[in-house]
Amino acid sequence: MENSPENSFIEVLTQLQGAGALRRLILVGSWCLLVYKHLYDNAPEIPALRTTDLDFLVREPKVQIPKINTPDVLEKLGFRPQNDYVSGLTKYEREDLEIEFLVAMMRNSDSIVKVPHLTLSAQMLAYMDIASKYSKQVSFKGIPLNVPEISAFVLHKILVQPLRDKEAKKEKDAETVRSLSDLIIDRNDLSVRTKEIYSELPPKLRKKIISEAKSKYPNIVKILEA
Repeated sequence: MENSPENSFIEVLTQLQGAGALRRLILVGSWCLLVYKHLYDNAPEIPALRTTDLDFLVREPKVQIPKINTPDVLEKLGFRPQNDYVSGLTKYEREDLEIEFLVAMMRNSDSIVKVPHLTLSAQMLAYMDIASKYSKQVSFKGIPLNVPEISAFVLHKILVQPLRDKEAKKEKDAETVRSLSDLIIDRNDLSVRTKEIYSELPPKLRKKIISEAKSKYPNIVKILEA
């Protein structure tokens, strides 16, 4: 297999699927763009992938189901565990990819959460419940993969963009939202779904989204106020 970012991604997915771990995860972050390109006929509005950070959201971190040794799967692929002994978080690095596991916010829990059924630790991040609630299973290169609906991906990105600590990442996220909103506004089914998901969010989140959209994303305003 040719050594490319996409092939490395497929290699990771294939091994996680074979171990039974992939169905317990949701792909989040910028690698979703590659999947959306596949799903939406290589639409030009979907930006090219520009990251080596590969993030997975654990669907049910505390569920009592048989354990899978996920670190062993990754280490066999050449990933090295990078342990933060202060926080307890472990990431997995190879020269071409860095894998991190995430969980949605939970009450009365530390920011780093142990996931016994996957034998790993995951970082708790805000707004990930949107990606979790509005995810679906798709087929990517013959691999069943859970990803957020593209409408949920955009609404989530609007919320997290102001939280970025680096200006370059803030602008990259803003560009992604603007590009994807061009796709959504031109497809009635996606526009309807975006408005539907937005209407189901708590009022506080709707207020944040519309405030951000009015200052940065005019197409999102048109979609949500149509």
